[in-house]
Amino acid sequence: MILDLPKLRIFAAVARTGSFTRAADELDLRQPTVSQQIQVLERSLRTPLFERLGRRVLLTAAGEALLPYAERLLALATEAETATREAAGLSARTLRLGAGNTLATYVLPDLLARLRWERPDVVVQVQVGNTEQLIAAVVDNRVELAVVGAPLSHPALAIHAFLRDDLVMIMPPDDEWAERRAISLAELQSRTLLLREEGSALQATINELLRERGIVPDRTITLGNLEAIKRCVEAGLGVSVVPELAVRREIAEDTLRALPLADVQLRRTFNYVYSRDRTLSPAAQIFIELLEKPFE
Repeated sequence: MILDLPKLRIFAAVARTGSFTRAADELDLRQPTVSQQIQVLERSLRTPLFERLGRRVLLTAAGEALLPYAERLLALATEAETATREAAGLSARTLRLGAGNTLATYVLPDLLARLRWERPDVVVQVQVGNTEQLIAAVVDNRVELAVVGAPLSHPALAIHAFLRDDLVMIMPPDDEWAERRAISLAELQSRTLLLREEGSALQATINELLRERGIVPDRTITLGNLEAIKRCVEAGLGVSVVPELAVRREIAEDTLRALPLADVQLRRTFNYVYSRDRTLSPAAQIFIELLEKPFE
């Protein structure tokens, strides 16, 4: 079949991370394998799915059209696996987990590694999406537990904070702001601002702050994930406000510079959420215990 699950899983990972290399790391594959499988999929569909701009990878229009179907097919496969496990009596140690895009990329790998070390018997099935999508998934019982950003409220959900992180302004090393100590929010009016898509908690936080201050950036560009935003900032297409934890590698490699905002302290809160009416499975309770341990 053209749209077999392994190729779709690789396609979705590249789309989410914006990088063949990072997708390979996430999937525990070799980078040439990821590239080869994407090429096979593109040949089968007779259309490019990604634009390759040096080390940056962006979805084409065809790729944007395929992505939601790929995510739905992968989610359906996960549901089928869960149903099978439940029938086999494995549900008590199987966790259907939703993870926001930022957490899935920068926090979840370490969490899952710790979980595998401490409780190798627990099976985790992960659905990735923005906060709006994951709230709906918890309410509809498609996932049992979700880790997402704030702002967040819902009458049917229990919401608990487990991690906080500063938001910083990022720009390329040769940017006019790169040697500054801090940037005022009002200065964004003269710049192109790169934002996450509607439904993202990060986008909601930044938009609310801009509205409160009456600040309208010169231009905005909306992108589907932080990896795409970072690559575009590296290319000099604009600046962005992102969680500090998302740019530690780029700062260390000096491909991006990160500065605090001079006139506002922005902290991002990350939460785990679940249905108030649901009795959590043992696997979910184990994962929550892991979340409540101190983060390094």
